[in-house]
Amino acid sequence: MVGLAVWLVLAAVTVVVCVAVICAVRRPMRRLLEANSYIVPAGSFYLRTFSVLVFLAALAAISKADAPDTDKAFMEYVWWIVGALQPFFMALGFWLMGYVALLTLLFVVLGRYRD
Repeated sequence: MVGLAVWLVLAAVTVVVCVAVICAVRRPMRRLLEANSYIVPAGSFYLRTFSVLVFLAALAAISKADAPDTDKAFMEYVWWIVGALQPFFMALGFWLMGYVALLTLLFVVLGRYRD
């Protein structure tokens, strides 16, 4: 039962970090997507896709974590959570870099259509 509780704490920390990243990036991304009138209709699509990708990458990364042993002290559970978050942060970083590359490519292609 303790292993499930610790895994649920891991999932909660992951969701909180995802929401924080999405909130931090959403407003600047919206402004970026509204800079070109050809992208404005697709702006909400890109924002929603970004949110879904961040959550799916996070859940895929933490789903691989094994349940911790039950004979551990409290700090060992904390270190297990921190160790299990490493693949999550790597996946989040890769998805962010990929999404930035996608938006950069989009603006390079549409750069000739300036408002």
